[in-house]
Amino acid sequence: MATNGSGIDRRRFLKLGAATSGLAIGGCGRVDDVMADVSDLEMQFRPLGGTGLKVSAVSFGSYGFDNPALLSAALDAGMTTICTSGSYQNGRAEEAIGKAIGTIGGRRDELVLFTGAVVKAGASKQSVLDSIDASLRRLQTDRVEIFRITGVSSPDELAVDALFEAFEEAKAAGKVSHLGLSGHHGGMQDVLNAAIDDGRYKVLFTKYDFASYPDQDEILGRASAKGIGTLVFKTGAGNREKEIKDLEAGGLSYKQATIKWALTNPNVASVCVKITNFSQIREYAEAASTKITEPEVAMLRTYAEQMYDKYCRFCSTCEASCPHEVAVADVMRYAMYFKYDGREKDSMELYGELPRECQAATCDECSAPCESACPFGRQVKDELVEAHRLLSFA
Repeated sequence: MATNGSGIDRRRFLKLGAATSGLAIGGCGRVDDVMADVSDLEMQFRPLGGTGLKVSAVSFGSYGFDNPALLSAALDAGMTTICTSGSYQNGRAEEAIGKAIGTIGGRRDELVLFTGAVVKAGASKQSVLDSIDASLRRLQTDRVEIFRITGVSSPDELAVDALFEAFEEAKAAGKVSHLGLSGHHGGMQDVLNAAIDDGRYKVLFTKYDFASYPDQDEILGRASAKGIGTLVFKTGAGNREKEIKDLEAGGLSYKQATIKWALTNPNVASVCVKITNFSQIREYAEAASTKITEPEVAMLRTYAEQMYDKYCRFCSTCEASCPHEVAVADVMRYAMYFKYDGREKDSMELYGELPRECQAATCDECSAPCESACPFGRQVKDELVEAHRLLSFA
């Protein structure tokens, strides 16, 4: 069983593995001049394990994406790896990507398309094939380089025979090339280790930040040794930088620094970031063209110290202590989307889809055993009560 992170102390949970360059960080361009300025940036491209694919060090995250013009601008900045899913906005993100692909002509061959679907026990081979075909139609393409199963929460969910049968059939037809997985839940270390041991999964898509699990670097190294490539997301450790006064003083960008930190790990092929406006394209592409600096390291250390007992790692350790079966990790993740990602409507819908008993409606009157169970000493009860207030429609 992988560690849940309870052994992390304040000295250990910031791990920066690369030397700093001392270069100053450039500021973000204005929205109206980004399109003209990205040509001065040089995107890194990294091998994705043993797949034979080269991926852009920063990949285009499409959750919430609905503006095809953004994708063309991202391509100009070298972001040729596109991460999406058939479940994003009920397929609308894929549709927007498809519209963009329809306008770029021969540039399709520059792209590495990465999509996926939920595949649970009991799924049929045909249902998986139908999911792949539906994604291809929405994306207006005849193939995707990577297809993944999404929302994996335990190693048991990796062994779905229908998935492997469907994947091999779709691969033989030229519709997909490599199989991957992703998930947000607690216990992802166990999931990743099981996928590495399985051998059929060639791409991992996982949360990775400087404030969480101490053995994750070892896991990614083991994956790399077996030819498995890794893309990462949620490098912002909760995205609560605006709560720390003057954290980004002097023109620093917290988001840039977290991307640069992740890229100091040679076993990370690409950092997936959500792109919703043109200025983000330059900001995030810059992170792939310069090394992390000493001021950025200091900024991350400040964030890590001040957010140690505030940031929920979604490790699920506390859930076993809950007498009401509240899905603490999911509730806190949806609250993060609401408060820090600008996804108010979406997060409320996700919360509403949780079974009633898994919501935080009962937390206000609870004695909060979750707080003594939290490895990081967080005020779990107060945050759950606030989350329920924010996320409830009624």
